[in-house]
Amino acid sequence: MVKIKTSVAPAPSTESVSVSELLKLIPEEFIEGLAEELAVDKWVKKLKAAPLFKLALFSILQGERLSLRVMEKNVSDPLFKLLAPAFAADEATWGGIRDRLMKVNSMFFRRLYEKVYALAEAKYDSKALATHHIKRFDSTMVATFSHLLSGMQVGNTSKGKTQVKFTTELKDDFLIHMAFHQDQPHLSEETALKEAVMDRATKNQEEISVFDKGLKSRQSFAAFDAEQTLFVGRVHEAPRYELLETHAATDTRPQDKRGELDFLQDSAVLLYESSNKVSPTRLRLIQYRVKKTGLTISFVTNVWDLDAAVIAQAYKMRWDIEVLFRFMKQEMNLTHFVCNDRNAIEVMMYCTLIASMLVLIFKKKNGITSYKLAKTHFFKELLYETVLEMLEIPEATEHLKQIIKKFVQKE
Repeated sequence: MVKIKTSVAPAPSTESVSVSELLKLIPEEFIEGLAEELAVDKWVKKLKAAPLFKLALFSILQGERLSLRVMEKNVSDPLFKLLAPAFAADEATWGGIRDRLMKVNSMFFRRLYEKVYALAEAKYDSKALATHHIKRFDSTMVATFSHLLSGMQVGNTSKGKTQVKFTTELKDDFLIHMAFHQDQPHLSEETALKEAVMDRATKNQEEISVFDKGLKSRQSFAAFDAEQTLFVGRVHEAPRYELLETHAATDTRPQDKRGELDFLQDSAVLLYESSNKVSPTRLRLIQYRVKKTGLTISFVTNVWDLDAAVIAQAYKMRWDIEVLFRFMKQEMNLTHFVCNDRNAIEVMMYCTLIASMLVLIFKKKNGITSYKLAKTHFFKELLYETVLEMLEIPEATEHLKQIIKKFVQKE
């Protein structure tokens, strides 16, 4: 029998954070330097990359159903002109915005996203468990309605509709990574999720990758173990295996608070790859029975030093990514594309990731329980802070008045 450790989630943070502090995760000097480094605005007179980035963020956060028409309207919004003075003299049509999204170098937006991710991880991230970072993996599908964008054929395709996939990693509370797929092979979660776990693997023994039954290949489990990638997955109710030894006789902790589960076993095993082939990879099989239904829940992992109850707790945290998808679809416009072009989709994906991470950090640090309220409060604070800054400067106040008058007269 192996001695194993308990682990509990850290207490929630009570340290509040302002929008102005969060915007420091997108340093202006970095944006300007990156635009120059990538020559992203060469030969471009209007809709330069930095203001386009701010327009995308403003439009995503605003709350309306996002479209090119909404983005066009936002260009003339007085409050947006305060946030992006470089756009002050621009007259942008929805067609111009579409063309720029299709042609702009998406690497500019990817590098911005990577900068925000790195700064957020360094300043705000904390372990979901006391001892480990939890990385949840799953995919969500978005339908396409245009011949301009190829996608995956899913189910009944008689109407010619296709879908594309965003395979996602949610690390701890707010660090999000997405990969965009439109090819048929990535329809399989065995392909998409395995690729995501492997691509994001760091061999950091303080990180645990968690995924559901969409990824259950024994060869994938063996590959993760060989790469020293810690994981927790779920397999079907009664997997075939060869028992090597009992790892722990009990889960060593009190049963779940509501008493819904009975502990069955915690063992070192070799899983069958097929009806007559056993995988040589030594793994840990943990099983519980749901009292109400009699269903057996089977977890497979290569984490050996945590209690069975903690492994179950880590898997339970996988549900957070389902909540994330609901948030991003309901509040961050992930249900549709403003333009059915791969480059435009990637640009908007990186902008959506940045906006989502900012809102999630704001939600966590300020103790806001509702995703919708967190987004609403974030956007309002962004606007109010901008107006307050303008009111401190008499010349800027007069400029604001002129912008608003011009906007009202047009309306």
